[in-house]
Amino acid sequence: MKSCLIEIIFVFVVLHLDEGVDSAAGRTTADRILSHGYYSESHSVTTSDGFTLQLFRIKKSRRSDNGPQRPAVLLMHGFTGSSDCWVFMGPEIALSYELVERGYDVWLGNSRGNPYGMRHSSMSPKEKKYWRFSWHEIGTIDLPTMMDYILRETGHSALHYVGHSQGTTIMFVLLSSRPEYNHKLKTAHMLAPIAYMKNVRSELLLDMVPLLGTYGPLTAALGDEPFMQQKFLQQMLGFEKCRNPDADMKMCTYILFSIYGGASGYFNESIIPEFFATHPASCSTHQAIHFVQLHVSGHFRQYDFGPKGNQKRYNRSTPPDYEVSNIQPRFPLHFYYSNFDELSSKKDVEKLSELLGNNSINHFIDLKRFVHLDFLAATNVKEVINRGVIERMDEVELALKGRFEPI
Repeated sequence: MKSCLIEIIFVFVVLHLDEGVDSAAGRTTADRILSHGYYSESHSVTTSDGFTLQLFRIKKSRRSDNGPQRPAVLLMHGFTGSSDCWVFMGPEIALSYELVERGYDVWLGNSRGNPYGMRHSSMSPKEKKYWRFSWHEIGTIDLPTMMDYILRETGHSALHYVGHSQGTTIMFVLLSSRPEYNHKLKTAHMLAPIAYMKNVRSELLLDMVPLLGTYGPLTAALGDEPFMQQKFLQQMLGFEKCRNPDADMKMCTYILFSIYGGASGYFNESIIPEFFATHPASCSTHQAIHFVQLHVSGHFRQYDFGPKGNQKRYNRSTPPDYEVSNIQPRFPLHFYYSNFDELSSKKDVEKLSELLGNNSINHFIDLKRFVHLDFLAATNVKEVINRGVIERMDEVELALKGRFEPI
């Protein structure tokens, strides 16, 4: 069987690389928010190890309407994502705008290495050591840095959280590694959650196993690079072409589904140029390698540096598992998952849920061909995902305050 990766690479022969690229490629999260009739604030936070991360706060008007009466919500993107993923669909679909209209104080996060988290106090992205991180560091350093900043700015002691894909992984990492953050959450909504990955069906990830599944010189060398950001590779895989509204949308849809977790039955092709304008966003290849390692090992555990590297880093030959027993939030985590997601499998999600017991609640999406990206961008996402997320936030606000009136 031909590999998915080989098929995608072959696509570039069909695509004409000399055609222009749509101007949407230069748009930022702030630009998109403004074009949708909303306003935003940009906030910069610096991590303990020197990365500067940009947060976007969505506002209904230019005046400061995000007072302490508005419950704070942090939305966190997935692998190869950025804050753009929460707004590119527009106000008709995006959860971010629905939350603003409902009366929530909405913050969009970004992780190190993506376009809004590229700055560092002493390193340049041109240096290999700059990319020497995985989602472990995003979960243990970036995420708590952003949460603490939002809580200071808003005067709240806890916030609501919505993560997609890797955005769920990093919260599992944080709560396992720094359990004091359990009490800084009101609700947490895990869209297409990823911790255990033994049962993934993504051909792209499975194709990476022979090369990257075991730590060695190749993983060490490739890890210290940005993932899929080389210009020739972006051209070869068709990303640049698909930023143009005149591109072959069926071919671009195939590329999108091959990379992002399955063929959807609820996807609107018209948003493809807007999606590829900023996706896949830059990140470290170590993040991809770490996910591959989860599949190979069947464990939810820290990065595998090989026996010698593990001994040096962890004082043991294998990496330690994350202590999921430390995940004990005030209110249960909410898991939203489906049977057609090739990256977040039903079996793997329910394995974690079983371990967490009463600390999680499952919301199985029993729809054929509802896949990984659909949790953000399906044509029916408002009814299938957003409505339940908002209702559950409202319920907790009511329980905590005695009443909650949308503003």
